[in-house]
Amino acid sequence: QGDRAVKAVKKGGSVVVIAGAATPPSFYFGLTSNGEILKKLNPFLESGKVKPVLDPKAPYPFDKVNEAFAYLETERATGKVVIFPINP
Repeated sequence: QGDRAVKAVKKGGSVVVIAGAATPPSFYFGLTSNGEILKKLNPFLESGKVKPVLDPKAPYPFDKVNEAFAYLETERATGKVVIFPINP
């Protein structure tokens, strides 16, 4: 929902799109499974320059993953819907 975020960001702000198309002033930030990209992103997260937006209904426990996906399908999620892993 990068287009919606661009409309909501304050003047002079930026939007980071993790997946999908990016419309200026947003930019695409691709992730890989090896963690190298996350290492580059980490200083921006720690400094507060990049702030992840997490949906207030999250996190969902792993056993409620179906509910999390059903919520995503409503298109009412604000930010990322987080599912935390199985506890050992």
